[in-house]
Parts: sequence; structure tokens; C-alpha cells
Amino acid sequence: MRQGDINLRWASRLVATLQQCGVRHAVISPGSRSTPLVLAAARQAGLRTHVLADERSAAFFALGVGRHSGVPALVIGTSGSAPANWYPALVEASRGRVPLLALSADRPPELHECGANQTLDQTHLFGRFVRGFHALDADSAEPARLDALASRAAQAFDQSLWPLAGPVHLNIAFREPLLGDGDAQAGDAAPPFRIDRPRCEPAAQTLTELAALMDGRPGLLVAGPARPDEDFAGALGELAGRLDCPLLADPLSGLRCGGHDRSRVIGGYDSFLRDAGFAAAWAPDWVLQFGDAPVSKVLQHYLDRHAADATQVRVAPAGPWPDPNRRGRWLLHADPLALVEALNRQPPAPAPAGWSAAFLERERGVTEALQALPQRPLEADVFETVARLLPAQGLVFAGNSMVIRDCDSFLRGRDAPLRLHANRGASGIDGNVSTVFGLAAAAGRPVLGLLGDLALFHDMNGLAAAREADATLVVFNNGGGAIFGYLPQAELAEFKRFWLTDPALDLALVARLHGLRYALAEDAAGFGRHLARALERSGSSLIEVCVDREDSLARHREFWSRLGG
Repeated sequence: MRQGDINLRWASRLVATLQQCGVRHAVISPGSRSTPLVLAAARQAGLRTHVLADERSAAFFALGVGRHSGVPALVIGTSGSAPANWYPALVEASRGRVPLLALSADRPPELHECGANQTLDQTHLFGRFVRGFHALDADSAEPARLDALASRAAQAFDQSLWPLAGPVHLNIAFREPLLGDGDAQAGDAAPPFRIDRPRCEPAAQTLTELAALMDGRPGLLVAGPARPDEDFAGALGELAGRLDCPLLADPLSGLRCGGHDRSRVIGGYDSFLRDAGFAAAWAPDWVLQFGDAPVSKVLQHYLDRHAADATQVRVAPAGPWPDPNRRGRWLLHADPLALVEALNRQPPAPAPAGWSAAFLERERGVTEALQALPQRPLEADVFETVARLLPAQGLVFAGNSMVIRDCDSFLRGRDAPLRLHANRGASGIDGNVSTVFGLAAAAGRPVLGLLGDLALFHDMNGLAAAREADATLVVFNNGGGAIFGYLPQAELAEFKRFWLTDPALDLALVARLHGLRYALAEDAAGFGRHLARALERSGSSLIEVCVDREDSLARHREFWSRLGG
């Protein structure tokens, strides 16, 4: 068999096996050495292909697919420096526990270390940021070799999902000629693989000790960022009701919106816990915390303040140590839903009278303070409008820096479910645009992306993905790094040049360049009209929201001062 046919046979068996395991999307950047992989993906029934020339954008697009679906997408690239451009997305996938399969083509071993063009050492290129690395050599199409390849493919798929979801790198060496002249895919159906994964149930003794800790004592349930799960939201809301316990819900927890019991869900803690008097007086005896570290530093500082006197239990089925401030003393490895369901079957006695009511009263005070402001932050009106206009099961991506923090402060609850995503693994502002379109491709419906102007600037090439999926991008144009205005750097003489870094973008021209509809919103009413119109139309839109940075800073501080912060 000619080498070109061997190459395609290898690539076809690899891609077919991954598709059989559950992969549904492949994101491809052009190149020569990757030709066998591209053809295999293009010809694989049931696999949807997306073409993005920028490798960095392609990898973040694949990240968006995996973030929404929970199933890895393929990102396919050629040899040389091309896969190095995946690095930021794979870092985010690793830290954010998002499944992703990175397939890089490579020169064969005999062309390494001899000055061959477009050749670099791609072995373990991503270091510890991948869950697994597989070096493959398309050197033979013997049945035993292809069966072994299929097993490696299934192994890589499993590594991307369990025990800790994340990226896996497969590096495949192809020799020339890259193309053959036969039907290399004939008869290359992938063998079926079955992979069963366990559910980490809490031990009976652990449940007994945890219930004794909580029984009749004031405590807090804290839900940090996590993959949205309606069953978990319903079970945790029920537990909060049984315990008469405040449930402090991060905006990325999936608990602020939906039809589950939200009677004890608290979303305004970032505002009212700035009141040092309240934070000191209302001290929990125990804290049961789920998910990743909350977006709110105010909440983290409150928990740290009471760490010496409150038993803080961090719940995580697997993964890295979930205690960034190193104050926790009890790590409970268990499936969160299994743990909460077990506690609901035999719940501890509720907290003392008045404990939950105090937090709920302050929660109402946040809403009242916001309504009483003579001039509310425009960002508050934007998030209120988003919650009001988006349909049930609406999908929202929140960019980092000020956007996710304003989301934490101003996105109130609603009965209709709202799925909120963000790249909080490494919390970068790179790749946000591409991630939005990847989410939309996986969902099969438009996504609303809320971004800052610097985040857009960092990923303008991602706007090319509008050819692959539909999204509405809302860009807060506040003249650069507005978040630094809340930090000590704002007092430096060098602040504007080295931290603010206003990209000075003409967003109307940016939208026109990439074929997006454009609208400018200078106030809340204008934003509401533009968003409603964008949601009614097919295709992608960009809505620019003009924010006066200094005015916004003053309005935020006025809001916090009314709450004692």
C-alpha cells in the first residue's frame, strides 16, 4: 500500500473511532502535513467541520464547543509553530476542566534534528496542561496496528473526560507523499468502545459526621462556578429550604435562575458583605462549598475571616485542591449531586430562627439600594435587560475583568433558566470571541456574548467564526482596562499608558469588516431596543455599549456606599 493511502487509513481510523466515542465537531486550520487528518474529518459521517484559519481562534472555538456540550471537540492543525498557537486555549481548558482533543500533524522522526523545514519538537509541547499525550506514527496499515490505534483514540477520548476533564494532545507523524490514489476509507468502520465511569458516592460515616456538624447550627451553602446542572440546582435549593440556610450562589453556579426552589438563594452578597459590621456579626459555624472559587473576592474574604471558627467543607469529586486561600480543613471527595441527595433524605435540623432571614433581608436591601440610586451604573441596566429579554434556556457568555464582576453584582434571578458561561479557568481575556461562537455551534442556536473592548481587541480574528455560527456580541467600550481603575495602580502616573491601554477601536468598522450587523447603545433604553432587534433576527450582531469609565466608577462606589461598603 502506498504511503499516501496508509496516511489516510490511519487518519480515518483515528477520526472514526473518536466520532464513535461521541465527538461531533472538528475545528480545522489549513496546512499541508495535516492533509490526511483534514480529509478524514471532512469525510466522516456525523462529524461537523468548522474551518478557522487562525489556530488560536480555532482552539478557543473548540473550547467553546466542549464547554457547552461536555464532549470534546477536535482541533486539527499542521506541523511546526501552528500547534503552539493552541497554548492559551489548552491552558484554559486544563484549568477550566473542559474536554478538548488537539490533533497535531508532525514530520516523521527521521526529519527531526536535521534542519528540516517547519519542523520542531512537538513532543509534550503542552507540558502539564494536558491530561494525556500520545505520539503516533502512521508507518503501517496492518490490521493489528490500526486496532491498536483505535484503542489509543478511545483512551484519549476517555482521558479528556475522566477522572478530570481537560485537553489531550495527539501528535501524528505523516510521511510523504501525503496523498494516495485509493479509497483508503473503505471498510474502516471504527470498532465500538464502551466506557463506563463511576459516581463518587459519599461514605455513610462521612454523611453522619457532616450531618452532626450542620445539625441545628448556623451555616452557609456556597455554590461556586460549575457546569450547569438542573438536577443539582433543584437538590441544593431543596436542601437550603430544609436547613433554612442561605445559599450564596455565584453567577456561574447555574443556581440564580431557573424553576428550582430559589427562596434562599442569595446573589447580592458581593455588595452587602462589604459592610464590615454585618460581615463580622453574622458568622457561620459551618460552610459547605461546591464548585470552583467564587468570582467575588468580597465573599472569599468573608469566608477567610471566619475560617478559624467555622468548619469549611470543600466538596469536589476529583481534581486539584479546591482551596486557593489555604484556609479549609475538610476536603470531601464526592459527587455533589449524590452528596446533596443523601443529605436531603435525612436532613439535619434547620438553623436557628433569624439566621437565614438576616441574609435575605440584606439581599432585598441590595435591590432597594440599586433602585434608589439617582443614577444607576449603565452596566446594571444592561444585565437587567439581558435577564428580561433572553428566552428560556438562553445562553450567555460573560467575559473576564469587569464584565464577570458586573454580572456578579447585577445579574438578578429569574424563573426562566439562563445558562451562563465564562472562561474562568485561567481568567484570561484572550479567545473570548471564539469561545462564544464555539458555544453557539455546539448549542445549535445563538449565544449572547458580553465582552469588554480589550477582550474584543485580543480576539478580533475570532469574528471570522461568525461564518460558522450565530451570536450577538455586546461590547462594553469603556476605553480599555477599566478594572484597573478599582485597583491601586490607578493612582500611578503611568496608569494610562501601561494599564489602561485603550485600544481605540472603531467598532462599526470592525463589525463591517466581518459582516456583522452593528448598533450603538448610549443608554439603557437604546440597548434594550437593539438587543430585542438582534434577538429577533438570524445572523450575528455587534452592539456597542458606550460607558464613561470615570462616571461608571463613581456610580459603582455610590452603590456600595449605600450598603455600608
